[in-house]
Amino acid sequence: MTDQVEADGPLERYLRLLEIIAAFPGQLALADVAALSDLPKTTAHRLLKGLVKAELASGGQGGRAYTVGPRLSRILHATADDGWLEALVRPTLAALAEDSGEACYLTKLVGSRVLVAVSQAPEVRWRSYVQPGIEMPPHAAATGKAIIAYQDEGLVRQALAAEMPKLTVNTRSDEVWIREELARVRERGYATCVGEIDEGLAAIAAPVRQNDGLVLYAVGMTGPIQRIMGDNLPQSLKTLTDACGKLANKLSIGTKLIAR
Repeated sequence: MTDQVEADGPLERYLRLLEIIAAFPGQLALADVAALSDLPKTTAHRLLKGLVKAELASGGQGGRAYTVGPRLSRILHATADDGWLEALVRPTLAALAEDSGEACYLTKLVGSRVLVAVSQAPEVRWRSYVQPGIEMPPHAAATGKAIIAYQDEGLVRQALAAEMPKLTVNTRSDEVWIREELARVRERGYATCVGEIDEGLAAIAAPVRQNDGLVLYAVGMTGPIQRIMGDNLPQSLKTLTDACGKLANKLSIGTKLIAR
């Protein structure tokens, strides 16, 4: 009897609805979810409202179909094995690194942290700066800024609540400046790091905007300041944003596959 009560508890009902939504993302209206879950329409509506409020699901307003929410997408991406990322991203990163001659890398959002997921570097000496697993601080790293700039206020607060060490004389750690910097990133569509982590190195980064509008990844390019921020900067930014555009659809497909 106890086992049956636990199985029919509120958490089980929420999870059941999430499983249904994830199986048919963007295809189910309220009546469909109620029918597939064997729940009264009023009960399904109440549970769905809770899931939407928690950002585990999205939809419902104006008759929109339900789909996996941004919070759940972040959780799924953060916990997924990076093997699928490697397969989807490596060819684009390799082409970008060959074209630019610089170390190129993809970072991903994990909770409120930004970590390197995949990297490609033509020169061995720059590889240590962008090895997978390295954390990119949101106040100094270009890819850290490029991802955090597009998150909601709650996640931004979490990211900025972490320790923000002064890594070089160029590092800024005051919150007012950082928020202004994040606003500049949103305005121009890319981020920079000019001697903020290593005084001799610079980096540029652009967000990867998925089809659902989420920014969970960014692509960065790093190397000596003179090369990265020199005359080739406009062309480097173009090739970087083009690469992000190519990856956006691939990573959006990856999102759907993970959600299933």
